[in-house]
Amino acid sequence: MRTRNVQQLMLLVFLQLFQVILAQEPRLLIQPDGQISKSLGETVYVSCRAEVSDPNLVTEMRWTGPGSNEIPNYDRTIEIIEDGPGSLGLYIQKLREEDTGTYNCSAVYAGNQNLMSSIQVMSFVKIDFGDTPSHQTPIVGTDALIKCLVTSSPSPVIDWLKDGRPLRTDERHIIQQDGVLVRGITEGDEGVYRCRARVALLGALDSRDIQVEVYVPPKITTRPQDTSGVEKEAVTFQCVAEGKPAPKYSWVDDQSRPLGGQEGYYVDEVKGELTVLDLRPDQAGTYRCTATNPAGNDVAEAQLRVLTKPKLEQFLNITVPVAGNAEFRCVFSGDPRPNISFQKETSVEPFYDGINSDARIEVEQTVDDYGNSVGIMKISDVKRSDDGLYTCTGSSGGGETIGWGHITVQFAPTFEKQPTDEFWSWEQEKVNLTCVASSIPNATIQWYIRNEEIPQRDPNLRVLALGPTGVLEVNPLDNSYFGTYTCQATNELGVVNHDVTLKQVHKPGPVTSVKVDKITATTITWRILEPHDNGGRPITSFLVQYKLRNMAWDDAEASSWTKGSAYTLERLLPKEHYVFRFAAKNEVGISEWSGEKSEQMPEVTVPEEPLIFVNDEGVNFVPYTDHYDLQWKTPLDNGDPINYFTVIYYQVVEDGSGGWKTLGAKIEKTVEFPGVTTYQIQKLRPDTHYRIELRAHNSIGYSSPAELVIKTAHDPHAPVSDDAPGTASNHLSNRATGSPAGAPYTEPTLGIGIVVGIVIIGALVLLIILDLVCFFCRDAGVTASLVKAVASKEKDKEAMIDNVKNNSDETLNPQGKQRSVGHITRDGSNPHIIIITNPLDTGDKAAILKEEEEAKMQGQDGPQVVVVTKDSPV
Repeated sequence: MRTRNVQQLMLLVFLQLFQVILAQEPRLLIQPDGQISKSLGETVYVSCRAEVSDPNLVTEMRWTGPGSNEIPNYDRTIEIIEDGPGSLGLYIQKLREEDTGTYNCSAVYAGNQNLMSSIQVMSFVKIDFGDTPSHQTPIVGTDALIKCLVTSSPSPVIDWLKDGRPLRTDERHIIQQDGVLVRGITEGDEGVYRCRARVALLGALDSRDIQVEVYVPPKITTRPQDTSGVEKEAVTFQCVAEGKPAPKYSWVDDQSRPLGGQEGYYVDEVKGELTVLDLRPDQAGTYRCTATNPAGNDVAEAQLRVLTKPKLEQFLNITVPVAGNAEFRCVFSGDPRPNISFQKETSVEPFYDGINSDARIEVEQTVDDYGNSVGIMKISDVKRSDDGLYTCTGSSGGGETIGWGHITVQFAPTFEKQPTDEFWSWEQEKVNLTCVASSIPNATIQWYIRNEEIPQRDPNLRVLALGPTGVLEVNPLDNSYFGTYTCQATNELGVVNHDVTLKQVHKPGPVTSVKVDKITATTITWRILEPHDNGGRPITSFLVQYKLRNMAWDDAEASSWTKGSAYTLERLLPKEHYVFRFAAKNEVGISEWSGEKSEQMPEVTVPEEPLIFVNDEGVNFVPYTDHYDLQWKTPLDNGDPINYFTVIYYQVVEDGSGGWKTLGAKIEKTVEFPGVTTYQIQKLRPDTHYRIELRAHNSIGYSSPAELVIKTAHDPHAPVSDDAPGTASNHLSNRATGSPAGAPYTEPTLGIGIVVGIVIIGALVLLIILDLVCFFCRDAGVTASLVKAVASKEKDKEAMIDNVKNNSDETLNPQGKQRSVGHITRDGSNPHIIIITNPLDTGDKAAILKEEEEAKMQGQDGPQVVVVTKDSPV
């Protein structure tokens, strides 16, 4: 029962609460509530909803903007969205500054209750750095503003950092609304500046990093230098500047015309070089260099001088007679003014200013009215040797120019170049008599015979040339045309005569003297004398005809020799009879054949002896120490071909009577033939005599030997010996050392035993040094042992003497009576050695002690005592 009452009570309370809610005043609820803040340009949406019991009773619901403006507005950027009964939304597409303010939502409920609610729409601007440059380049030394243009709404608070550290206002840094002002900025102010903005109301923070690089205006450090250049060559100006960033360069001439890209100029904008190409005189003047970068520029200038190559204005050929005076004038222009020198083409050295070593020649220099250099060379008493080509050279800093001129020296005719004064004719052959006249100007030639002018109408005398080479053709039909002719040369300086002779010549007379000089089985050599009558012209050659004895001359063979050569016939048949006849030849023709000569050829035999060169003194001295190059001439083979040569050589020494004595074995070598006719003999001993024998061999046998003695050169590296190399004593020493006499010489070398000995000696020296080190440092080693042994021996000697002194009991009998039983003997070879054969008595002891004391006083060793028992030998 009680439970039911409680439930009823709770129901009653709920109904009362519901009635209270239903009884709440109607109102308009705007969401979001109160105010809204948006960034300009953003979209805005606001909801207005009527909180009433029956939304359908809500009428005239609308929104009005700031200033009671109607919504939607005129450009419909603000609209109304109906969300259902009693609900109306406000939509702003892009919030503008003029769209901010109070917006009112109003309505009528149940026809008689006016409802209204408001919302404040506000705007803000985000932090914006606008066009603030991220890289700024102030100029060094200026008051530089590092710009930072920040905008936001509400207004931001600005602070700065440099390279991560806070930057505050001080004497050089002033923080302003639009940036940081740095007074007298330097390169040390470079770095990363951070402009930082914050808006507390928006909870916003943003920053912008600015790289600051301080620019330095250009400063020219290497200024272009005044320069001289040679015409048609090139010059380069150098301009170097410092600055940041690296400057660019430009060049202008003295008329301020830019030279970059201009013909004849080359400008390197990076290196600052200006090259003027193919220089011309009009390019001389001032050139200006400008170094530029964004911080400024600097200017420097230099002068260009164009040196012109000397130009030859005048150098004329001259003509002057012998003994006259000559004057050469040579004119040069150019900048700078050239110096002039003269030189004869055939001379090594030029002439110098003033009077020269040849006092006839004088050179001087002057300047003409046009500023040109003038060189004058004067030659007095001109000689024919002065004729020739001369050079005139103009030299200056602009270069060198050479001109050529000629001095022609006139002289009277001479016949100095006349080739011959004798002419010949035979068998009425025509001949041209020639006279060569040398002269300047050229001479004319007139002919005379026997001092009379040649007949003009004689057809056998015809003038072919009048000069300077005169030619007279003579047709000698009879003897009257032979004789002396005179050619007369004439020019304006004189007349001269010259005689020539026309002689009649004929064939030579017959050969009368022919003898056999040498004959072999297949060859024969003749000794031929020219005939007594050479026909008036020199013999040029000899001819021979030869045949077998039973043959006719029509079948004979022929040969010829130039006069003065070897008159030898080859390839004849052994043991055959030949018949020979001879003739002589000159320019005219061949003589008649001589009488016949008959010779029988020998039979085939061994070759002739080879021909080798032998010194007149009998010994050929060789420039080499160990070899000799033997050369020979192939001898006649005497009818059978040579197939090889044999070379034999062996060592010899003079026997004292002008002959040679053989030493050792003979060495034989074979040289095949046909082939070379040389052989190198090797492995000879220096400064030694050798005999060489050379034989030719054919199938029949050996020729007689050609012999030669040579002596090899002295070896400068050989050790000096009392016995001269190559003598008998030297030969004996060779035998003593086991070297066979006459064996080929080889250079001495170190044997393996000598090498081993050297190594052992070196090792012993090293051991001795180590032993001495051990002795002095550690008292050890072989030396230390020897020293200790000697010391021990000295101690033993002293002990022995003490023992002798103390052994008096051995010299006394039991009753105490002294008896002398000892015996002392001195060594004859060394008186300081004392031999004791028995114990000493007291007298002997005293004598030994006294001698020992005296020796010590004189700084000598005492006597050496040797004790010998009765049974031991001394």
